[in-house]
Amino acid sequence: MKKLLAIFAIFSLIFTAAGCSSSTEEPAEKTTEKKTAELTESAKSKIYNSVRVAELKVNEVFHKEVAADETTPVINANFADEEKSVEFLSKYYSKELAKNIYTHYATEEKTAEGQMIINAEPYFTPSFLETNQEAVTIEGNENKATLKTNKNVTYQVELKDGQYVITSIEK
Repeated sequence: MKKLLAIFAIFSLIFTAAGCSSSTEEPAEKTTEKKTAELTESAKSKIYNSVRVAELKVNEVFHKEVAADETTPVINANFADEEKSVEFLSKYYSKELAKNIYTHYATEEKTAEGQMIINAEPYFTPSFLETNQEAVTIEGNENKATLKTNKNVTYQVELKDGQYVITSIEK
């Protein structure tokens, strides 16, 4: 009986060791290949929509409010200083690009109520919102891609924390 138990224990150990020693490198390599594979239509749609949403967020900060005279553009009161504006825009743009956008709009001028008067000239000319997905070319992979419009504007995007962030815009 002891011999039978000993044989059973040995076989159990052998099968356990064989099951645990199977190679896990191959699935990891396949996962890496998938992440850097060509862009799927779904990924292209996410990239395209991320660029649209990012421009809408700039409009939220800089093109939403006007002063009491109802003509002078002012910064959205929720993002009244550089720190708040850049922090908000950094969810959609690299920090450097968010600062660049803020610098484009910010002025030293204030209304009588103390609101910052902003540069009325849009940062995005032409507006990306005027394009459709068929009018853009998206190349790269799911982690880093380039989006080119038919108006010769190029956006570089990167996947960060599960969201596409614009890292550069070349006009």
